[in-house]
Order: sequence, then structure tokens, then C-alpha cells
Amino acid sequence: MKALHLTQAFKLNSISRPGVGFLTLFIALIMLLFLTGCSSVKLAYSSSPALIQYQLDSYLDLNDAQEATLKEQLQKFKAWHEQNALPVYAQTLKAWRVELKTGKQFTVDDILQKQAVLEEALMAMGAQAAVRLAPLLVTLTPEQRRRLSQEFAEKNAKYQEEQVKVAVTPKGQEERLEEVIDRYEDWLGDLTLTQKQMTKTWLDNRGRMVALWAQERMARQEALLDLIQESQDHGSAERAAQALQAYFVSLSNYRVADIQKLSVERRVQLAQLTASILNSMTPAQRRMLEAKLTDYANDFIELASAK
Repeated sequence: MKALHLTQAFKLNSISRPGVGFLTLFIALIMLLFLTGCSSVKLAYSSSPALIQYQLDSYLDLNDAQEATLKEQLQKFKAWHEQNALPVYAQTLKAWRVELKTGKQFTVDDILQKQAVLEEALMAMGAQAAVRLAPLLVTLTPEQRRRLSQEFAEKNAKYQEEQVKVAVTPKGQEERLEEVIDRYEDWLGDLTLTQKQMTKTWLDNRGRMVALWAQERMARQEALLDLIQESQDHGSAERAAQALQAYFVSLSNYRVADIQKLSVERRVQLAQLTASILNSMTPAQRRMLEAKLTDYANDFIELASAK
């Protein structure tokens, strides 16, 4: 199943980043399962609580009581999301489709504003996820924290080998280019040669960003492990929820100074790339994107009204 995140489709950064741990995974999987390469978005969405539970269990080896707590909280989160978030997503996608229908030329500011809308949605999800994960967080044992730390270390080593070292090689750069092009083509159909060249230009100097991101993900992991330790010490679900929400908010910024400086520049470059590709769409690409936005908006409406 080939998954596609909405912010990837418009080449926008989100506040959720890979590798920061199971809490961010909670949010990331919800968003990821909305827009997948499966035949049914509705099927993926209905399966998301079970998938999230499976992923968190693989990180933490939950006991029976913890699994029951997580299952209950995931269902409450899903109910909140269906009632409060899905209608907003549907309205947002419909509004974007109207913009496409007018044939407008997109500016960098237009794209940055769309990114802000997505980030606001993620913030709302983060606040609710914090409330729902806190009851589980305060029950985690020192052994589960050590297990999570070990999982992080193993994944960081794998990331170093498969991403950081490969990113600066011709093969790594070619594979990354193919990935980004594939994401666009899932929404637009085949890119033109000019659009592919735009994407290639944007990917220049990626090796440095990947190396910096390796440092950032480790800093975020350490902050998460500290948060878990503090929650174990005080045992208050209310305090844990507040700490989790602050952690999610912190993901909109970077702990590594060098990447924080580059992030502003990269954000604008991403917006420039997106605007350029959208403004150079062929009639067939425009029709495909309009259809995609309509289909997903309708799916969200149906999911929100399902009982």
C-alpha cells in the first residue's frame, strides 16, 4: 500500500516528523491513513485505531491493561476527530478545488497559507492526542522506557546507514528525486520534463539537510524520553497531558540551531516549488487534481456522518 500524506502532496512541511517517537506517530498515522494509495480511504480510516495500537505495542510491549486503556482512548480520539476535524478537512479541500477551478496563479504566500491551515489542524489533533495518550503515559514502566530508548537507538543507526550516508550519493539523490516525483504524480499524473527539472533543482543540497535531521530527531527523542520519565515520577495524567501538548507544539520548531536557520529558507523554497508546479499544470493535471480533492472531500464528509 503506497501512502501519501496531504502535506507531501502540496510539498509542505508538517509539524510531524518521522522518527521522533510513538507520540508523534499517533498523529502522523491518523493523517497518513486519510490519503493512501489504497482503493478505499474509508477502509484505511476505519482501520487506523487498530494499526496505531499495533505500532505503539511494537514500540512498548504493552500489557493487557495498557492495551485496554489505549484502545478506549483511541476510540474516543477517533470519535472526536470524526465530529470536529473531518468536516473542516472536507471544507478546506473543497475551497482549494474552487481555487483550481478559477484558474488562478498561485503565489508563494498562497502555498504558505495552505501550510498554515494544515499545521493548525495538526495542532488541534496534537492537543486532543495529548489528552488521550496521557492515561497510557503515566502507566509506562521503566522497562518500557528503556525498550523505547533502545528502539530509538536501533532506528537511528538504521537511519544513519540508509539515509544519511546514502543521501549524498548519486543513487540516493536519484531515489529521493523519484520519491518526490511519485508524490506529485499521485495527484497530478505524469509530470512534464520542466516540472521534473524544477523538482530536481529543489532537491540540491539535500545531503546536508538529512545529516542535520539525524541530529534533530535524536534531540526530539531525548526530549520525549525525558517527558516519559517525568510522567512516571509524578503519575498525574493531567500534568502528562499538558506536557504532551507542549511537546507537540515544540515540533513546529527545531532543537538543532543549524536546521532551525535553514528551515525558513527551505520552507519558502518548498512553497516556490509547489507554486511553480501548480502554475505549470497541464489541463489533464488540473482535472486530475480537482477530481482528487473532490473525492477526498466527499470521503471525509461520509466518514464524519457515519454512525
